[in-house]
Amino acid sequence: MTIKENRRGARTKHDSVLELYDDTGGLLAGTMRLVDVSFTGASFVTTSILAKGARITGRLRLLDAGIVDVTGRVVRVKERKNDFLYGVAFDTTMSKGKAHG
Repeated sequence: MTIKENRRGARTKHDSVLELYDDTGGLLAGTMRLVDVSFTGASFVTTSILAKGARITGRLRLLDAGIVDVTGRVVRVKERKNDFLYGVAFDTTMSKGKAHG
């Protein structure tokens, strides 16, 4: 049985730290672990609670692109036994040109 993918970009599995910031620019408490990433979005695991539709501002550390600042919204929330799995759609398509560091 084939499951239809609604993603606009191919995901690459990733296991690195994701930093998320609140509206004031302060770092959110808790560990965020990146699960996968594409040019249009990402998924990550954390113990922090975020609502579907919530706006996020974050920083990804990617080996091939360096440090990439992203903004987006939570489009998927899956509660698990000890944490939450979130899917985020980026506001703009991520590109290597946005990377720094």
